Amino acid sequence: MKKGLLFGILFILVLIGALSFIAFPKTGFSIQTQALSQNTLENLKLKAQVECLQNSQCSENQECMENRCMNKNEIDVCQNVKLSTASRNLKEGDSINSIKSVLTKKDLSYLLSDGELVEIVKGGLIEYFYSPVILIGNNKIENENGNYVVKNDEPLYTYKLTFSNPVDFSNKNIQGQAIRIFGEEYIIKSNSDDSEIKLSSKNNNLNLKNKGSTKIIKDNEEKVIAIEIDFNSLNKIKVKENYSELFFNKTRLSFDNIDNEFADVKIGGNC
Repeated sequence: MKKGLLFGILFILVLIGALSFIAFPKTGFSIQTQALSQNTLENLKLKAQVECLQNSQCSENQECMENRCMNKNEIDVCQNVKLSTASRNLKEGDSINSIKSVLTKKDLSYLLSDGELVEIVKGGLIEYFYSPVILIGNNKIENENGNYVVKNDEPLYTYKLTFSNPVDFSNKNIQGQAIRIFGEEYIIKSNSDDSEIKLSSKNNNLNLKNKGSTKIIKDNEEKVIAIEIDFNSLNKIKVKENYSELFFNKTRLSFDNIDNEFADVKIGGNC
C-alpha cells in the first residue's frame, strides 16, 4: 500500500474519532444513563401539572424537590432529629426505637422528601408517587462496665422507599427519570430492570438488587413496590461516637451524651 494512501486512511480515522468526541462529549452520565430529552420532560411535566420532575428543569442554582424548583441555599440536608421528645426521654435499658420508630419527611423534610415518576400511556397520565421513611432498629442503650453504648444487634435503621403503584424499571418510559434519595437526585439508567435497579447521580453510581443489606420488594407481577436498605454498624456506638453510613454517605446516627441517665440519640444528615 502506498504511503500516501496509508496516511490518508489514518487521517480519516483520526477525523472520525475527533468528530465522535464532539458529537458525544463526556458528561456525568454515559450514553446508557442519558436523561430524557427536554421535550419529553416538558410534556410529562405539563401532563402532571407540576413545576418540575428533575433538576434539569430548574435553573442552575436550584434543585427539583417535591416537584418544585427550590434554591439550593434553602435546602438543608444537614438537619437531624432526636429519637426522644420533650416529654419522653430515652434512658438506659430503652431501645432507641421505643419513642420514635418511624421517621418521615415531617421529621427530616429534605432527606426524606417524596416525589413521583410519571408516564403517558394512550394519552393518559400514570403517576408513581414514592414516599421514603427511616425505620429505627430495636437496639438497646446499655451500660457496659460504666460505658454507655447503643448495641448493634440488628440494623440501626432502615431506609424504605414505597411506591403508590408498582413500577416496572425495565419500562423505557420510566428509565431516564429521576428518584431523589436522601436529598440527592439519581437518574434511572436505561439498563435497569426489576431485579437490578441501576442509578446514577453526579457523585455516585448504584446497583440496587436483592443482596446483602438491600431488598427489592415486588408484587405478584414482579413489579417493584418498595426498596429497603439496612444500615448497621460493625461496632457498638459509645457516647460521643456516631455511625455514618457509606452506601449513600448521606446520613448518620449519633450518640451525643447521656445525662442523668437520659440519652441523646439523633439521626440526620452526615454533615
